[in-house]
Amino acid sequence: MYTVTHQRPSDTRYPAQRLQSAVRYIGTRKKKDHGNAPGGSLTHRKGFTLIELLVTLATIGILAAIAYPVYTDQVAKARRAKMQAELTTLAQFMERIYTESGCYNPGEDGDCSGANSDAAEPDISAIDDASNHYDIDFVGDVSADSFLLQAIPVSGTGQADDGLLQINHLGQRFWDENNDGDIDDDGEQDWERN
Repeated sequence: MYTVTHQRPSDTRYPAQRLQSAVRYIGTRKKKDHGNAPGGSLTHRKGFTLIELLVTLATIGILAAIAYPVYTDQVAKARRAKMQAELTTLAQFMERIYTESGCYNPGEDGDCSGANSDAAEPDISAIDDASNHYDIDFVGDVSADSFLLQAIPVSGTGQADDGLLQINHLGQRFWDENNDGDIDDDGEQDWERN
């Protein structure tokens, strides 16, 4: 006859406890990195692929092609605004001379009878960055009752195609917006863009 012996398993824990132990053991094992091998994990890869780099460079190139012209236009607009402010300041200086002496071109002694066209010209050497892009001067001689200040863009600079700016004794402002050399076209009797 056969004798039945009862053998006791070495692990006396309940099955749920054995399963938790197995899960903890699997979680602590060191995983092998299979890199880009077929069937391997791609999560441990280092670096970029060529296609990723090309897409990035193309995106940067497109953004630069759009942003650079907008940036240069804004810089030109800022320089023009600065020069408009400088011309306004110079016109105010001329008005102070007129208020003090009764004319725009007083002589050395402040008398308007001996008109001296150079005596009233303001010192414009203090104008900073904007003057590197514009030449400022009076158009013609300064008379006893009128003047015309003009800023001409310097060729070879970012302002070269911007058109000349003018302001006169009446405060009238002119801008050769289309850069054709005159201020006779419609919309050029102010400093606003049309």
